[in-house]
Amino acid sequence: MSYYERATMTNPEYPAGSNEGGQNYDPNMYSQAQPPGYGQPQQGYNQGYAPQQPVNPEKNGLGLASLILAVVGLVFGIIPFTGFICLILGIIGLALGFAGLSRVRKNKATNKKTSISGIVVSILAIALGIWGITIVFGAVDDLDSGLDCLGNAETSSQIEACSE
Repeated sequence: MSYYERATMTNPEYPAGSNEGGQNYDPNMYSQAQPPGYGQPQQGYNQGYAPQQPVNPEKNGLGLASLILAVVGLVFGIIPFTGFICLILGIIGLALGFAGLSRVRKNKATNKKTSISGIVVSILAIALGIWGITIVFGAVDDLDSGLDCLGNAETSSQIEACSE
């Protein structure tokens, strides 16, 4: 039994006629009635459009960037010779932290704690960077004065006096 024969037996509204497929199909011939319950909105279902997303979604990147730069600055601050990198990253992190805090105050961001953390850690990174630079410049100054002393020393007693 073919598909066409089965369809005409189970659905009396199916167009009878030649076996030429869709040429006898008339969409107005079928009823548009739907089973009960279909086509009516369910209770609690809101017909219409979904709520729109805000045009400018919240941007929380400044506070996070501030915190990341400050932490990387602290890592560089552990080594006194790279204190200048720590100082630069701390200053940039501080600026980004204040910019992130400003966005929070304007209700364009929601990461107030992250921005404040970035500001605090940036201040620590700046202090650590200044301390590292002070250590390096002090060591270079001591080395310079020691080398000058050794260069001017002529006797062994003068050389021993330079090491003290």
